[in-house]
Amino acid sequence: MQANAAPQAPDAPETPRPSKSSALVKDYEAQMKLAISALDLVRSHLTPPNPKTFEFWYEYADGNNAELKAEVDALLKRAPGSLSSYDVEQFHDQYIRGQGEEDEMERKASAGLGQELKAVHEVLRNYVEHSKSFGDTLSVSMDELTPDATAQQIAKTVQCLIGENQRMEQETSELRSSVENSQEQVKLLETRLEKAKDISLYDPLTQLRNRRYYDQELPKLIIKASLDEKPLCLAVADIDHFKRVNDNFGHQIGDGVLKLFADLLMKNIKGRDLVVRFGGEEFVVLLPETQLSDAVVLLDQIRKKLQGLSLSVRTTGQTVGNVTASFGVVELKPNEDKASLFERADQLLYRAKEEGRNRIVSEND
Repeated sequence: MQANAAPQAPDAPETPRPSKSSALVKDYEAQMKLAISALDLVRSHLTPPNPKTFEFWYEYADGNNAELKAEVDALLKRAPGSLSSYDVEQFHDQYIRGQGEEDEMERKASAGLGQELKAVHEVLRNYVEHSKSFGDTLSVSMDELTPDATAQQIAKTVQCLIGENQRMEQETSELRSSVENSQEQVKLLETRLEKAKDISLYDPLTQLRNRRYYDQELPKLIIKASLDEKPLCLAVADIDHFKRVNDNFGHQIGDGVLKLFADLLMKNIKGRDLVVRFGGEEFVVLLPETQLSDAVVLLDQIRKKLQGLSLSVRTTGQTVGNVTASFGVVELKPNEDKASLFERADQLLYRAKEEGRNRIVSEND
């Protein structure tokens, strides 16, 4: 008698796979949460409620763009609530759109230059082929001119060479014309390319050099100062209570204050000095071949001139009042890099703010 087979255990229930619709719902909910966060940020920072601003805050709220978030957080830490519509556009162009309009110009000019150079290459390739054809014809004709050739054969060969020579002259003339035209196009495209590159290194609001230019130029100035054994000073300047200006008078007046301060800085520096719109209401002043004591004197002159201005809204006559700025300034140390140089100046700017604003704090204080 056979033993009864052991009863089989029931199959374990399959883990239900999330349906496509449930995944879409979760994705939708996550996106809605980000959208609400972005709208809250638009409101809390009083930034213009347009698509570009929403996209900027959405990207910030998402947190995946680490560089964007770090830079925005750093700006808000330095000057809480001072993020302007201009700053939003700058961050958007740099971190979200990937390339600004100037970069698009540069890309188009580069592409056009490449196409024109390809065209020149094609013209030259065709010319080489035609030259080879002419050489082949000449070689065949010379082979036909044997000592026993008849007058008729010689005349035919000469006529062939004359025709080939005329064709070659025509093609050479066309080649010259094509190359000259291409040279003009290349020069035009090179000019556009240089212009696009140059535009991308300026701040469109103040017409000062921008952060991108600063990142390129400061390492060169540090190397030059080290090789020449000359001093180099860096100052970080920040308009005091700038958020109040934006809150009380609007971003348009705030932009006017930024332009006024930028103009004041530019009018008081020498030819080799450099002023940069670093971000928001923060500016960097680079002073090659300038001792720290002389840098402090210069910056204090600028500070006093700004303090002495009484500003008002031209269209309404409304008084803005006095605007002041604070400065932190340091001198380059041996073997110091650009990050350390800026950080030391930025820390002194914090001190100037903490000690009452409208003042200059140097590393000797």
